[in-house]
Amino acid sequence: MKCQTLCNEIHVAEKWFCACRDGESYVCCSCEDPPERKVGHKLHVTKAMFPCAQARPRRLRSGAWWGGKVGMWPVGCCRPAARTPKNRVAGAQLFEPESIDGDKRRHVLMDLVVPAMLTTTPDCECNKRQQTVIQQGGAPSHVAPRDAEWTQRLTDMGLEEKMELVTQPASSPDLSVSDLGFFNALQSMRCCATPTNAVQLTEMVEETCKQCPINKVNRMWLTLQTVFNSALKDCGGNDCSATHMGKEKLEKAGRLPRALAVDPMAEHFLND
Repeated sequence: MKCQTLCNEIHVAEKWFCACRDGESYVCCSCEDPPERKVGHKLHVTKAMFPCAQARPRRLRSGAWWGGKVGMWPVGCCRPAARTPKNRVAGAQLFEPESIDGDKRRHVLMDLVVPAMLTTTPDCECNKRQQTVIQQGGAPSHVAPRDAEWTQRLTDMGLEEKMELVTQPASSPDLSVSDLGFFNALQSMRCCATPTNAVQLTEMVEETCKQCPINKVNRMWLTLQTVFNSALKDCGGNDCSATHMGKEKLEKAGRLPRALAVDPMAEHFLND
């Protein structure tokens, strides 16, 4: 028995990205000065919320690769600066981050994720899948799978039979590919960009999302399958961790699988 390839799933998750962190250190050359980090208080560090939606990368019939990155959007608004303090001039573009609640999550799903999915997913993949599963986190403010407004929007677009909204099981380990490794990869790449304001931070996150290698994202989906096995062996609990299988080494040798075999102990749990 093998795990599914998960090619019909899109994972939606959110993360706060910070311009710097308290106690952050840098390795610099003798001729290099460390970047300046000055904030009034550690609670006032510049940060922005980014919802992210992504599917599993895959090779198309043409031989090209589709990266599976549906989209990543900052939550907030841009406006021109009204005054000229010492750090900027009047008219300079400012980004005001905002937190996300239930209404904004519904807006992200209906006005950002679904349209981006329809435009970025190759036609051959859309026609191949009878139904696409959109998985979100289990926070109470997330959109309910049977939310009336969400269901009505899908009906108006003629997608009520082609899309299903599901919620990550409660008290479970991270079952979103973004939380398992994608966000950490972007956060580590952020240290190389050293943004100093919210506009630079949003530009950095969007650019590093584009630059994240396709093969690295594909390995994260295999990591998700190792978490499936670990969670099943723990009888659905969250007292488990991902199993290291040397994916990068297997990839270089051309032996990286698309789907992992179900662990015998986990398979026994499924049969019971």
